[in-house]
Amino acid sequence: MSSRLFLAAAFVAALCVAPAHISAQDFQQPDLKPGQHPPPGNENFAGQVATPPRAVIDAAMKAAAAKPTPRASDGHPDMTGSWGTPQLPIDAHRDDDGNFHVLALAGKGGSAPILDATPEEQLAPSEIRITAPYKPELIAKVKELAQKTKFYNDPTDFCVPAGVPRAGAPGTIVQSPSMITFFYSGEEGPSATFRIIAINQPHRTDIDSNPFGDSVGHWEGDTLVVDVNQISEDAMMGPGYFHSDALHVVERYTRIGDTLRREATVEDPQVLTKPWVIPAQTRILTHETVYYETTCQEREAPHIVNHY
Repeated sequence: MSSRLFLAAAFVAALCVAPAHISAQDFQQPDLKPGQHPPPGNENFAGQVATPPRAVIDAAMKAAAAKPTPRASDGHPDMTGSWGTPQLPIDAHRDDDGNFHVLALAGKGGSAPILDATPEEQLAPSEIRITAPYKPELIAKVKELAQKTKFYNDPTDFCVPAGVPRAGAPGTIVQSPSMITFFYSGEEGPSATFRIIAINQPHRTDIDSNPFGDSVGHWEGDTLVVDVNQISEDAMMGPGYFHSDALHVVERYTRIGDTLRREATVEDPQVLTKPWVIPAQTRILTHETVYYETTCQEREAPHIVNHY
């Protein structure tokens, strides 16, 4: 086993025994401007974003960004740690009868989903927003795939990792001068996984394409720039958002204080008319490892039903 894989495997094993924590859901909440829509996969099926109110997020982010930025031994910002959204008090998940809910309840800072939406309401074409600049002749295909994958037949239902760029920022980062490892929990895909970013190295040419592709990084000032290619076509960029084998993604990670900002630009000249700039996503340093191991098995897919 190589030293890279040994380090990653050992860290995964250690994290698997960490305690779970009830927190606000949807770790991929982006920094949206007025009128902007979240990229596909950032809304629950009822079209609601189950995160704390924007005022709560903004206040927590401002306080976290004001803290000193720690640096690693090589002088670069140290991104090691667990990253998530600000957490609501645990009582936000408790109803009047004392029952706990996974999502924070409406009226307590969260937005509980509508569970009685009909299949027609869930799959209504009007709900499908195409934010990526697809070629006009491909829009119909994107919408058709989006309807099919919104609740079933999504690649992640068949244990395909969310991949790049869909997985977004990682939940946990371990950094060294020669490589940085991103860990993704079961909340960021069908199962817990990781990706390794080699620093100041060329792309490999001796590997097969995969959902997370081949990632190499370099520093531009205090920003880690991650270049990703060789992303397999079996992973979508979001529900219905297909791509070709020419997909190329550039991510930029910047730590300011106890915040981590992720920006991503997507290029695929075979399906897009121009680069797609995904809305930036900012996370906050947490002091508890929000990580749990999930086992994805393809036999579960036939049992997925279009009813909530």
